[in-house]
Parts: sequence; structure tokens; C-alpha cells
Amino acid sequence: MPIFDAQDGEAWMAVSLDRPPSAQGGVHEQRSCIALVVSDPDAMPSLLPTRCYLTVAFPAQVLQGIGLDRVGALAVDVGSALFWPFLTFAWVCATAERRQSSLTLYYTERLLQEMLAGVVVSSLRGGETRSIAQGYSAALSIITARVGDPHLTPASIAAELRTSLRSLQRQFAAHDTTMDRSIRGARVAHARSLLENPVYRALTIERVALACGLANGSSLARAFAAEGLPSPSRLRAASLRR
Repeated sequence: MPIFDAQDGEAWMAVSLDRPPSAQGGVHEQRSCIALVVSDPDAMPSLLPTRCYLTVAFPAQVLQGIGLDRVGALAVDVGSALFWPFLTFAWVCATAERRQSSLTLYYTERLLQEMLAGVVVSSLRGGETRSIAQGYSAALSIITARVGDPHLTPASIAAELRTSLRSLQRQFAAHDTTMDRSIRGARVAHARSLLENPVYRALTIERVALACGLANGSSLARAFAAEGLPSPSRLRAASLRR
């Protein structure tokens, strides 16, 4: 069975397989496969007794950002079109021997988190019906997964979820927020994590803005101001003095 050495602020994707994913020749689905997203190791149910396990740790903020901070353990739809590409990529990353640069590591981590969020979105959409809470969570999942997409809008989210924009806006209003505010908040939160992390110090303010789906540093500064934060340059400078 996989061992969960959970750290504060972490969640997990846990997968049991009858054999390792194929890194070459495409992805091959396996019948005996179970995948779970786990935010509380104590809520972890038994996985299949099998020869191969893969666990992927990721920031719990990814789940909190999509409204699943108290999920405990969520069954993942292993039949979705997104699951097996994610699993194969995660396996390659886990078994790669070549050391990555800090910049390459950043983009690898971001891609893994975006793919994982996409898998969760797909799982939430897998049922024939969706409650209001699930629709809200699915929309937040898309925002988190596509935070770097400059074309991310409330309308595009509604279209992806195959629901009306007005209905989705009502669901956000029920949570005392709006879709635009949630998109901006996700972009700002991601930018802040980059600016405060010394690993990504090589990224300029402009590059950080682009990584968060914004046109330039000025747009990022306006988004920070709207969230009641100091400018990106001041926030980075303050983090360097700590």
C-alpha cells in the first residue's frame, strides 16, 4: 500500500495500478485501476492490492481553490480522456533521472497541477446531474486549471461546463462572490506564490503576469490593487527581506 507522509498544506493523488504506465507507445488503460484525490489521509479508503502505486503530492490550495478543501477522499474518473495522459506524464516526471532547472521545474509543476485540476473537473462533470455546490466547484476547478489562460472568461467557463452563464453566476452569487472576482483572485494568488518564492526569482514581473494570464506588469499591478495588495514589485522586495 502507498505510504502517505503528509506535510502541512499538502494533498495527494493516489493511484493503484496492475502495471506501470507506458512511457512510450501511447497510453494504455488498465482494468484494475483506482484513483483518488485525498486531502485527509485519515479518510483514505483501501486501494486495490496491486503491484504498482503512484502518489502525487501537491499543494492543498489547488483543492481549496476549486471548493474541495474538505473533500476527504474523492474518487477520480479513470475513464476520462484527461486521466491517462496525466498519469503517464506524472509517471515520467517521477521516474526521470535528469535534474531540472528551477525554471523547468516551475513549468513542470504548474503543468502537473493544471492537468490534475482538469482531471478533477472531469470527474465532477462525469455524473448525469450536478448539484449547485458541484457546479460551483467545477467552475473553480476550471479557473484553477486555466489560471494562466488569457482567454479564460465567465462565458468560456459556462460553455465548458455546458451550462448557462446566468445559472453559473447565480451559483457564485450564492457564495458571495462573482466569477470575474474569482478569476482575478486566482490569478493574483498564483502571481503572489511566484513572487514570494525565491525559486522563481528569475521570473520578471512581466513573465509572472503572463504566467497568470495577464497581458503585462501593469495589468498585474491593477489586479493586485483591486485585491487590496501592494504592487508586485513591492511584494517581491518585501519577501526578499524576510
